[in-house]
Order: sequence, then C-alpha cells, then structure tokens
Amino acid sequence: MQVDQSSATKGAPFTLDILSLTSEARNSYGLRRQEYGRYRHHCTQRLHRIRKTLGFTHGKDKSFASRPITAETVTDEKYLHLMLFQAERAWGYAMEIKALSVALDDTRKQQHYMNRLKKAAKTAGELEALCSTKAGKVDVRSTLDAQAYSALMSGYVLFEAQQWQGALEKFSAARAIYDKLSLAGTSHQEALCHAAMDEIDPNIRFCGYRLRLAKDGVVNVEELVKMSAANKASGSDVLMREIEHLIAQTRQEKAQDLESIQWRSKVLPLKNPKLATAILAAQETAAELNNLQDATSEAKLEQFDKVLQAYAEAEKHVKKALKEDAIAAAKVKSSKSEQNTADLNMIATYISYSSLRTAIDRNLLLAKDVYNKLEGDEATTDRNEDVHYQNLVKAYDNVVQNLTAIQELPGVAADTILASEVENKLLYYKAWRCFFTATAYSKLSRHIEAIALFDRAQSYATQIRGGLGRSSSSHGAGSNDADSFNVTEKELQEVESKIRGRKCQVHAAWYLENGQESGDGIEDKLSSMSLDEKSLDEPALIKRLDSYPTSITSKANPTVPHLVDFPPSLQPIPAKPLFFDIAFNHMDYNHDALAERAGRPKAAQSESSGGGWFGSIWGRK
Repeated sequence: MQVDQSSATKGAPFTLDILSLTSEARNSYGLRRQEYGRYRHHCTQRLHRIRKTLGFTHGKDKSFASRPITAETVTDEKYLHLMLFQAERAWGYAMEIKALSVALDDTRKQQHYMNRLKKAAKTAGELEALCSTKAGKVDVRSTLDAQAYSALMSGYVLFEAQQWQGALEKFSAARAIYDKLSLAGTSHQEALCHAAMDEIDPNIRFCGYRLRLAKDGVVNVEELVKMSAANKASGSDVLMREIEHLIAQTRQEKAQDLESIQWRSKVLPLKNPKLATAILAAQETAAELNNLQDATSEAKLEQFDKVLQAYAEAEKHVKKALKEDAIAAAKVKSSKSEQNTADLNMIATYISYSSLRTAIDRNLLLAKDVYNKLEGDEATTDRNEDVHYQNLVKAYDNVVQNLTAIQELPGVAADTILASEVENKLLYYKAWRCFFTATAYSKLSRHIEAIALFDRAQSYATQIRGGLGRSSSSHGAGSNDADSFNVTEKELQEVESKIRGRKCQVHAAWYLENGQESGDGIEDKLSSMSLDEKSLDEPALIKRLDSYPTSITSKANPTVPHLVDFPPSLQPIPAKPLFFDIAFNHMDYNHDALAERAGRPKAAQSESSGGGWFGSIWGRK
C-alpha cells in the first residue's frame, strides 16, 4: 500500500511537543492512579487509529509486512506520533510489569521488564534520529525535546542496570535540556519542563549517592548536572548552542509583543526591537536568579554575574538608541521627538537602576557570607586568616557607592518617594559600615576610635528613625514592593541593638585596660576599702539631707560631687540572729517535781506562780 503524500506539508518544519502530548495522555488515561495497564491499552488503540488514518497498516496474518518509518516516509507529523506512542506503549508495559511484581524476584519477569524498557529506549532513539537537525523535519524546539526524551528513556535503562555513571549522564543531559527549554516557550510549556525536572531530580540524587558524590551527606543536583556537562563537553557544546539559538528566537518573538514596560507607575514604550530583546533577556535572567533560593553562594554569584552582563548589554543598546535619537532630533525637532527622547532617557534610567539594584544584592550576598564566617553559624576559632572585618567594610562600602549612584540617576531626584527611600537606605548601610569599621578597630585594641565610630553609626540610626515616619506615610501608589528601598522597623531595631551591645563591650574593654595600666585595678580598690569612715572628710550628701551642705565635693576629688558612697562602705552586723523563745508557752513541764528537788514547799510554789488572767498574757514564770 502506497502512502498518499498529496496532502503532506512541504517546506515548513513540523512541530512535535512531546512533553505536552505525553503529559496529557498520561494524566487522562490512568497514570493519575498508577493504572499502567489502562495507559498501555490507550497507546495501542491510539497507534491503531493513527495507522488507519495514515493508511500505514501492516496487514494481517500472511499479508503482514513490516513498514519501518524513515526520514523519507515522514510527510506528516502523525508519523512522528507513531514513533512516540510506540515508545510510550513499551514504557507503560514495563511500568505495568514492575507495578504487578514489585520485588521482581522472578528472573523471567525481570528480563521481560528490561526488554520492554530497552524497546522504549530504542524507539525513542529512532524518534530522536527522525527529529534531528540533519533530517530537517521538525523545528529546533522539537529536536531538543526529542533529545531530552531519548536521554530520559536511556537513563531509565541504565538506572535499572545499575550503571550509575551512565544513568547520571543521561539524566543530567535531559534535565539540562528541560531547564533551558523552560526559558523558551509559553507558561504552560515552562510548567511542563519544571514538572519533568522534578521527576528527574530524585534519580540524579540516587545516582550521585551510589557514586559517592555527596558532600556532607547532601547531593546537590545542580552541581552534578554541571559536572556531567563538563565531562561531556564535546557533545554538550553543540547542544547548548542549539538551545541558546532557540532561546534567542523565542526572545525575539516575545520582544515583538513587548510594546512597553511599566516602572514607578510610568509606562515606557519600547519601539526599538533590539532594545526590547535586550531588556527581555535581562528580565528573564533575573527571573532565573529568583529560582535559586536554595542554591549555593557560588551558584548565586555566577547567576548575578549573568544578570549584570545582561543589563550591561541592554545599556549598550539604549545608549545606541539615544545616539540615533539625538542625530534625528538635530535634523528635525517636534513635540513627538521630545517625548521620544524623554522616554528613552527614562528607559536608560530604568536599566541603570536595575543594574545597580542587582549589584547591591550581590554585594549584600558577599557581606552575608563574610559575616557568617566571622560571627555567624560558620564562625570557628581557626577560621581562615584571609577573612577579616575589612572585607565586610569593603562590601558595605560598595553598597553605599551603588546607592549614591542611584541618587545621581536622572529622574530619581524628581521622584520624592524613591529619593526618600534611597536616602534612608543609604544611611542604613552607612550605619552598618561604621559598625563593622568600629569592630575592626576594636579588634586592634583601638578603643577610642571604635567608640567614636559607634557614635557615628548611632547618629545614622537616629537620622533614619527621624525620616522613617515620613517615608512610610508617603509610600503609596508611586512604588511597589519590588522597587522599594524601605527600611523596616525590625531592621532599624537590629542595627541599634547591635551598636549598643558592641559599644558597651568596647567601653568595658577600655576600662579594663586602662585600670590595669594605672595600677588602680579591682584588687587594689578592694584592698583599700575600710570600715573606718574617718578617711572621708565629709559624709556623702545622701547622709546629710536634713542639713544645708557647705560643700558637696570631697578634698580627695574636688571636681566630682560626693553624692553617695561608691562602693558602699562596709557596716558591722550582728554575728548571730536574736533568739525568740516562742515555743516555751506551749510546753508542759512538771513544776511540782522541780519544786521538790529545789527544796521549796508546794504551797509556796502555787502562790509564787500566780498572776491570774494577766499573767497568762506575759507567759509563765
């Protein structure tokens, strides 16, 4: 039977969205409840329908004839669907065998399970060959999607065969492709790529664990993927170039739809396509940075450098656009041209502001790492000698310089809300800079300079508190939380508490050092204390408040008022407490026997012991 190619699409490449097709089929036909048999049955029926639609059946019984799918055969994207669902059917069958016999103790079942997985990997490899760039049947995204699918199926086979290194390389390749594809596509495609990455990550962690690549008991997926890409640099370079080319194409398509940007309640039109593409690239790179919350500091710093590089590229384009606009305005001036120039200047301010904001976040990350090594959880007694408080001072000095540069940007001074926020933030980081500078001086035993710097830091905090109410009252619709530089009450209380505590420590250290040098130490003061008050020429003022004092100073120190005795003078106290016999009246003694032994008659004893009712009040005698 010949294939009807009259309706085949020629020239334009096909689009095969593997993730979308497999995700929809799996969720709709059984895999939400782990019904692999139902999914395999669906794949079989779907293959039969596609073959019947294409007229690409094999025949029955004696008329059966194998009809392989080659690049020349593919005249419709449904031929590619055939290959895809053949691989899905084999994979579903393997998962069904594994689900029915969890332990896979039977050798025949284990062999059947592995054969089905190998069949799925083989078919996925044939699909990858049909979707390759050399075949030229599909677009770039479909080619990369097929490569990721084939690598994933091959990774499953190697994983079950316990070939951990090969499985790690395959899983890492698939994850790297899905990570890049998430940047080039719609929001639905991005969500599908992230879901696929979540499914691959446990396999990568287990492979890293079996290969003993864990650090401190933790397997970092990002580092393993980079390591695997470095080991296969020859093959990954071509792949990365294809992915970057796809991302560039997608950004150009998105840039055509990006007509304006909104910043500080202002809508800025983007008429230059190259400028729009550069701004979009910088925004996407910054969005990647927000996804690295749990990553290491090294990975975050590397992404910070990429964001700064993207904004630098955008600055080049906006400068070029401003130059072209100036040449055009020199020839012909109009009200429209003036508005275009103002919009371009505001866009330049937005790009410079975003770049400086990113630089501030990067310097704060560096400062946080240094602080953790000095005083935080990572601080140790034998810490690296290259880490000093001077590194913290340098980091905060860079932050202060960046904030000063933001103040000098065109249009910032006119925005009173932003100008007030930046001023408060500038004072805040100046306070931290003074704080760590004073700490560095205190480590060198230069306490006087440290106290002066702590006082300067406290003055900055006082200025912030004075402007905090005005800034919070004026903070409204003119700014949003993403662009806000507000200093919160919690941050201000933290810096004030740190300054007070460290200043008290430096004061105490100064008094201890100076007291020891002058010989007027604590032991000397204790030895000079005496019970004799004659050593004082005049009693303390608190002891003679009922009389008019002729002088409130002492002859020993005539410049200091003698208000109280400090340290307090020692007073003699009784060595033993007074004894009160309160149990005597409640005890019954044999007085007659005592009287007889004393030689006194009983009658005389009764007369002498009288007292009546009043006698009982004062006790017995």
